[in-house]
Amino acid sequence: MNSRTNELMPDFHRQSRTELTGNRTRHLITFNPNSAKPGEEIYVNIPKLKPDSVLVPDSMALIFDFKNANEKSWFRNNLGKLLQKRLEIRLAGEKIYDNSGESLMEIYKDLWMDEKQRADKIEDGIATEAVRKKISKDDEANADADATALFGIFGTKQRIKINKILGDHGLYAPYHSANDLQYVITLPQASEIMNTQSGETVEGYTLENIELEYESIENNKLARKSENLYGAERKLSFEHTTLMKKTEWDKNTTIVNETVNVPRTVNVPRFQILKKSKSRSKVYPMSFTVRA
Repeated sequence: MNSRTNELMPDFHRQSRTELTGNRTRHLITFNPNSAKPGEEIYVNIPKLKPDSVLVPDSMALIFDFKNANEKSWFRNNLGKLLQKRLEIRLAGEKIYDNSGESLMEIYKDLWMDEKQRADKIEDGIATEAVRKKISKDDEANADADATALFGIFGTKQRIKINKILGDHGLYAPYHSANDLQYVITLPQASEIMNTQSGETVEGYTLENIELEYESIENNKLARKSENLYGAERKLSFEHTTLMKKTEWDKNTTIVNETVNVPRTVNVPRFQILKKSKSRSKVYPMSFTVRA
């Protein structure tokens, strides 16, 4: 008996990756400024690369040392996602993605990973409480064997993955685009992402020695193939998430103002991508579609 999966949306096409061959080069660039504190914004611009290079999907990340302001507190699970309180993605100055609850949505998705997957996420801040305390405080009194061993490997190094859009839509050849994607990450306050000992207060944290890490493939054929995609309209698929809220009304309240079922507007901006050429410049329209 044959069976098949029916999509709820007939016009929705799942992204599928194909196997690629090529020499992958790992790049590590010192970020400027190379430190950040709670409430500040981190601007990440996609590097231009070379004409014959493409960016490896899901390879870009910010690497940093997590420095705690005291030894009385430690970060909660999944630090790499907790630090992305708000995420904006811009192209040519226009916002194509803006989520003020990015960390909430992404942490929920990561809860569905199995134990083996979570065990490989130490650099992303997913670990036992003992390990997270060791990274946060570098506490010599922490005698947990696993925490001590892992701290000897990773130290205070953690990372924030930059993979929204880049990790889901295949190869990207930044050199051939006049305007590249820019990611703006807003860091949360320390009290929003850290636990503390009883009777103590969280004093803060700092991301130090920030570096931008990514991988590229130098292959002229792949670069030309990716470049040709800029000559036609491209659609970017997004997830739409609704955050349900709970409100409590006092029984003595006589007037309550509440907005219910607010219509959702889908904005579909069109951008002009300038394709570089030795002889002349051509302008192609690129359409970005937000799917519900």
